Amino acid sequence: MGMMQTEPMRSFLFNLTSQWGGALYTAAVSLGLVFVVGRYLGPGAFGNYSYALTVAILFVVLQDGGFRRLIVREKTLASTDLVQYQAHLMPWALGHALVSTAIGVIVVLILPFPHHVEIGLAFLCLGLQAVVAFISAELRSQGVFPRDALWQATTRSVSAAAILLAMFLIDAQPVVIFAGWALGLTVALLLSPIPLEKPEFTGLCIKDIRRACVGFIGVEAATIIYSRSDIILLKYFSHCPEQVGYYAAAYRFLEGIALLSGPLSFIWFRNLRLARMDRELFRSRVVKMGFTMLAAGAIIGIAGILYSEVVIRLTFGKAYGESAPMLAWLLAALVFILPNNLLMQAAIAQNKERLYAIAAGLCALLNIGMNMMLIPRFGGLGAAWATIGTEAFLSMALVFGLWKAI
Repeated sequence: MGMMQTEPMRSFLFNLTSQWGGALYTAAVSLGLVFVVGRYLGPGAFGNYSYALTVAILFVVLQDGGFRRLIVREKTLASTDLVQYQAHLMPWALGHALVSTAIGVIVVLILPFPHHVEIGLAFLCLGLQAVVAFISAELRSQGVFPRDALWQATTRSVSAAAILLAMFLIDAQPVVIFAGWALGLTVALLLSPIPLEKPEFTGLCIKDIRRACVGFIGVEAATIIYSRSDIILLKYFSHCPEQVGYYAAAYRFLEGIALLSGPLSFIWFRNLRLARMDRELFRSRVVKMGFTMLAAGAIIGIAGILYSEVVIRLTFGKAYGESAPMLAWLLAALVFILPNNLLMQAAIAQNKERLYAIAAGLCALLNIGMNMMLIPRFGGLGAAWATIGTEAFLSMALVFGLWKAI
């Protein structure tokens, strides 16, 4: 009996450790690459590079088309109304990424956008990155999380090496960097751990597929808006320009914790999806996982209140002293943020992505409204309070909606 209980725990820890290792490696390489690119480009060119990449990140929601989440969900355990389409999900995803990327690149090259060549190449890079994500989704649906971690590390290593070679051998310019990135991702895709099938283009013509994908697009779009609007609004509504820097420094810690919690969510999603048809088991798992995330958020939040000043001083220096109270409040928001990540996975596992999309959409409106009211008077602290209020509202909406649905 003891051995039967120990084996699943060992498997869980092995999967989690491998995912954490892959995430940390990828983050470290990406951070180092940013430092090198920023130093060699200089402030002006680096600003152009960042602008093009930011525009492309907004477009990647359409390049993904909701297929990444759909592949993970349906390949883990197929829904009754979608089971006949399982074999076509990857070809449809590839076809959608190909068409949307081609349209995006053509549009930005034709229209008089500033830095349109850089944006077009950035679209190409993130279109290829969407394919990388589809492969990762396939691996996660099979439960082979160590292979997924290795795949993520491989693509990051190859693409980073290609970028550096392009910079040093050709020129340190945004166009060259994006071209090197695209070439690196293309080479990485040749090393795919699963064979890439011939793209198909009729996926979104099927009502059930289109309905699911639109729901996932709504999830991604609403999440991006309400999680990214604070810094943009802070820039426009704060009377002190330095507040943006103070808040951004504090927010980096929140992003880091979210990065570490991601692998846990990936693994737990598979467990929840497989328990979808057993209502009592599903509820039991959601409650246990939810309270685990709640406890983790509370512990980190308390630590943030006690040690935020020390953490900021050691990492960013005394010049960022005003970031400390913002960090304390943002870490307190983890009491809601971490359970919300779990509740989002639970909603998707039960085919209730529209529930989450609606809740996240309302949160986006609430977040923008709260930021517009609080930032002019309280600056970065107001943005942190708006984050807490938004996440608390999302928690209530998801708990009520999900519990009623299951």
